[in-house]
Amino acid sequence: MRFLKSTLILLILVIGNAQAQTHTGPVPVVRIRTGWSADLFTVDTGQAHINPANCPSADGYYASSADPGYKTFYAAALLAFSMGKSVSLYISNFQCTEQRPRIIGLIIEK
Repeated sequence: MRFLKSTLILLILVIGNAQAQTHTGPVPVVRIRTGWSADLFTVDTGQAHINPANCPSADGYYASSADPGYKTFYAAALLAFSMGKSVSLYISNFQCTEQRPRIIGLIIEK
């Protein structure tokens, strides 16, 4: 019984940590950069960039075509930029893309 209880507590802690990712809150999209001979893009917000995974560089939020959700993130970022809408960016706590903070979610704010 003690083993089962300990296992359940550990499972709850692991699931909770996996779901708790860092986000920017509503920020403007002031620039979108595309990769130099690479299929990636960067969202710049004109504000200090959060860097929860301690990536070597934090000059924007990155997504590459190798990242899950890349096409959706890119389409949403372009839409928000063209319409002047703010976004909330969800950034990986554990992984970097091209040594920079990795986009794992993007919400267009009204």
